[in-house]
Amino acid sequence: MLRITAFTRDDVSQPCPGCGQMSDWTHSRYVRHVADETVGGRPVVIDLSVRRLYCENPACPRTTFVEQADGLTG
Repeated sequence: MLRITAFTRDDVSQPCPGCGQMSDWTHSRYVRHVADETVGGRPVVIDLSVRRLYCENPACPRTTFVEQADGLTG
């Protein structure tokens, strides 16, 4: 098996999916395990550390949200 470890950048704001407000205020981090197709006949797993962010809009019903990595998570 091929294992890739990756981290999202801390200096990039992300839009809240509830209201669209941009935020870079980090609540915490955790690792998502993304399974993908094979490469050269070997299975691939990506260990992706993503941030949980606070929504900075006090009127938004979401207090926190998880950032998404385009092309990897949704």
